[in-house]
Amino acid sequence: MFLKTALSDINLWAVLAAGIAHMVTGLIWFQPKLFGKAWAELTGQELKPARKFLVAGLIGHQLIALTLAVIVNLAKVTTAPGGIAVGVMTWIGFVVTLETGELIWEKIPFKLFMIRIGNHLAALSIAGAILAVWR
Repeated sequence: MFLKTALSDINLWAVLAAGIAHMVTGLIWFQPKLFGKAWAELTGQELKPARKFLVAGLIGHQLIALTLAVIVNLAKVTTAPGGIAVGVMTWIGFVVTLETGELIWEKIPFKLFMIRIGNHLAALSIAGAILAVWR
């Protein structure tokens, strides 16, 4: 019953758009001229994706958008600022707390922590605004 209620008024086109926006935000965020070069230096990685996981990544962005759509729907949010607020609260409650574990246990550099949580803040805020307005 709960799942049916939570999914009942969700616009799947909005979910698709929000998932794409979430992914594109990351693609922009990690461009070398923004935070990509710093990320590569801090992680010792190249700015090249692991191609074998691209499909999983695409699905992941869509699942994030769908989950955020359920939260927006349950909160009855219908404005861009409200959607951004839901994105920010989701970011604080889940992303920042989980990434703090990386900071503590994996001892990642604080700058890397900030780059990663900044990306999620931007992406969840944009996706939340799309999902709230496009109902």
